[in-house]
Amino acid sequence: MLLSSPVDSTSYICQHHFMIVNRYLALSFYVISHFLWSGVSLAETVDGTEVPVPSETVDAELVPPSSEVLFYSDRFIFRSEGLDDLMIVVFTFERGRQEEGYYGEFMGAIFERNRWAFFEGNDKYSYASSDLKKIFPSYYAQIEGSDESGFQLDYDGGDYTVKVSSGPVQEISHPQSSVVLDKKIGVAEAVLTVHGKEHWGDLVHESLFWKGFNGLRRYKGLYKDYQGFYLKSEAGQQIYFHKNSADQRAFLEKYAFSESPLPEDGVIYHQNKEVRQFDTPIALNTIDRKMPPFAIYKIPERWEVIVNPEFGSLFIWARKKISINWLLGGYVMMAIEGVIKNGEQEERLWGFAEYFP
Repeated sequence: MLLSSPVDSTSYICQHHFMIVNRYLALSFYVISHFLWSGVSLAETVDGTEVPVPSETVDAELVPPSSEVLFYSDRFIFRSEGLDDLMIVVFTFERGRQEEGYYGEFMGAIFERNRWAFFEGNDKYSYASSDLKKIFPSYYAQIEGSDESGFQLDYDGGDYTVKVSSGPVQEISHPQSSVVLDKKIGVAEAVLTVHGKEHWGDLVHESLFWKGFNGLRRYKGLYKDYQGFYLKSEAGQQIYFHKNSADQRAFLEKYAFSESPLPEDGVIYHQNKEVRQFDTPIALNTIDRKMPPFAIYKIPERWEVIVNPEFGSLFIWARKKISINWLLGGYVMMAIEGVIKNGEQEERLWGFAEYFP
């Protein structure tokens, strides 16, 4: 090969560098556009510490006999008996049917020793059956039982081997029940075994069926400043409430749904009976918010909830949190503590909360 003249060589080098710069600019533009428009998570943080992000892939091995879209979700929340050595474990099993096939998704986390950790295997997985009412195992987590018999949940992956065993579940609230959407919540006595040690407490079971909802799709307008609380008091009161500021009517019209979860609802349950419903709109007052890393929204961290003069008010705050953050959204899980105040009387309470911006 003949060498180029000095002038030709300089021109070639300039053209080569120009091509490299163009490639870097194109790649940067693609990555930024991908984050902005696809909703892919930028980072997960545990009180500011970045943790891995699960993949967005799913293998649909079975083809459904029809195009009817179905969605099932079962969430289990273990809360220990005492606040001083607070333990929280969250298992969420979601599964559904879409046009391409069946899918499952698992999300789990644990709060112990005053810190949160996500479980390994938080990801979508190919579902082994068309029976969506039955919860089939994910990569590391499995569940057996029913509300009538009680549940046994097992997780074995990474640094954790976790087992939760419960008694029969007592239904607390069933705010929606139809052929399109069915949502209910119950609680049972339970024992958690982790690191070879037993922790007594209770297990909350929240189930949801939603016909037409696709769990693999991101629906704009489903949540806006959503805050949900699953609390218990030292006297044994079970306190559950949530508030969603999204425009429910606009969401239903945009996606042609006939029903969606209630924008707000709440119940207080004590001694095997419902003692009161929350009045709506729920008087949920946020006292303090902070902005997490890699986000452009603020997370609420301290609240006052006015129930009524007879019951009093809740003063609650986040002890620790763990989050999955997107550029324009995210999901936050929090360990909660606080007090019920009624005049001069105070009662401690604790539990779990979640937040969608």
